Amino acid sequence: MFFTAGVSFATFSLLTRYLNEVDYGIINLYNSASILLVSFIGCGVQFVLNVDYFSLNKEQYKSRFSNGILIPFAISLLFTLGFVIFLNPLRGVLKTNLFFAIILPITCLFILFNDITLGLIRNKEKHFLFAGFSISKNLIEISFAILFVVYLGWDWRGRLAGSFITLTAVGFFAFFFYTKWHFLKGKIKLNEIKQVIHQGLPFIPERLAVFFIFYSDRFFIDHYEGTGDVGFYSAGAQIAVILNLISHSLNNTFYPYFYKRLNKSKIDYAGLRKGMLAFGGISAAMMIILIVVTPFIFKYFVGQTFRPGQRYAINLVIAFFFWALYNMLLPFLLSSRRNKLIMFISIIGMLLSVTLNFFFVKKFGALGATYTSLTVFATMFVITLISVHRIYNLKNFLLNNMNNLK
Repeated sequence: MFFTAGVSFATFSLLTRYLNEVDYGIINLYNSASILLVSFIGCGVQFVLNVDYFSLNKEQYKSRFSNGILIPFAISLLFTLGFVIFLNPLRGVLKTNLFFAIILPITCLFILFNDITLGLIRNKEKHFLFAGFSISKNLIEISFAILFVVYLGWDWRGRLAGSFITLTAVGFFAFFFYTKWHFLKGKIKLNEIKQVIHQGLPFIPERLAVFFIFYSDRFFIDHYEGTGDVGFYSAGAQIAVILNLISHSLNNTFYPYFYKRLNKSKIDYAGLRKGMLAFGGISAAMMIILIVVTPFIFKYFVGQTFRPGQRYAINLVIAFFFWALYNMLLPFLLSSRRNKLIMFISIIGMLLSVTLNFFFVKKFGALGATYTSLTVFATMFVITLISVHRIYNLKNFLLNNMNNLK
């Protein structure tokens, strides 16, 4: 958990000394576009395959996996064709060259494979393999960043090239594991593919919400303030990303724990309460730590060019804390098959984000984007909390605690 966050911060700290704000802005616009594209290429397959791992027997899951994995392949090919056709306007949005524009769909496909693979390793409770896979990926990526950006001076191109090479290696390793675990031996069935698509479609708005809530602000800032301000804002957001990485690590740690206790014949409220306290407590502690050390970080670990980014960091750290709490509650909705409810919450967050960014960024500049994040994340958390209470009745957690005390 902390290694992932540390590597991410070390890479950021290094790059701020060799890239300018426009370079960093281009990198963030490209990465933001990849998040948008993964929403469509994935078609929710990563969620379906992870949840069904616990509900299907081995033969059923082989069939589900073999058919489900075909969906992102086909969609990525369609997007690649579309990108070739609409290459010029696409390059205008991404601000990249021909090569990086065309390979964006395959990059997104490898991102999806990484998510699926980590989810399967997590579900199998292979903890050392999970750590090794994650740490190796991060070390390879930062090594290429140092080689291409620091030594070869490839500016933003070096950062994107290093990420693509790393993700390509991840794709090969992913298929090695799929073959080793015999997940690709299921028969191809059209009805099975349709079923996976049907189950996964509600997650597309949820993934789109991630883009609009986390990353669309870069495009608003680019439009109203310029690519340089995207770089400054992204430098501030990088501090909050540390909390998001911690949250993602907590997801990988606690989601199987939550699923198991929610799927028992009698729900284990005591175990769930402990998990929620641990998840929320770690998130709160990291938020406080990051708020305290942010001035120190920008003074000693961030290149002088990016010092203006400090004014965005604290607001975004607080906003990401609410996002962590939303993620903590998400397994309760997933386990109860409330996919349409998740879609509804995501659409609310997405519409709220676009609307507020339109007004706030236009009026307050990049600082307005932090106001949007605070409002949206807090709103999604409150709606999710109310929904979980209606399904499971949160009094069960408190009453269970009181009974234990007695």
